[in-house]
Amino acid sequence: MDYDSLNTDILRLNSKIRYSGVYYAGRVQLYEKVQKGVTRLFNKEQTQDTFIHAYMRWKSRQHASDIIGQPVYTTTKYGKINRLTIPCSSQSLLMVNTEPELEPHEIVDDIIELIKQYSDDPNYTPKQVYLG
Repeated sequence: MDYDSLNTDILRLNSKIRYSGVYYAGRVQLYEKVQKGVTRLFNKEQTQDTFIHAYMRWKSRQHASDIIGQPVYTTTKYGKINRLTIPCSSQSLLMVNTEPELEPHEIVDDIIELIKQYSDDPNYTPKQVYLG
């Protein structure tokens, strides 16, 4: 998957998207883009730490998936940003931060469509992705 292009296209969806990043656990690598004119809230080390914790939380959400189904995405509202987290593959997790006035539910379907376009798996759906 071309994570750099995916991040670029996500930022193009809406100028209120501050940040798009993918944590690829297979190589412990971070691919990220920041919207032009936006000041980062975290430095790269803090960002990577945030992704590692998000990855662990995502794996814990799969605990009851045999009963309630696989998680598709999560949203979290903070004082300064909204955050959307979606699996991209079995080893990668996408995190998108928006300005507080842009609700993630307004863009989540468009982001999932972009992930499908860039996915190496022609049958990609976040409902079936299991972070191993």
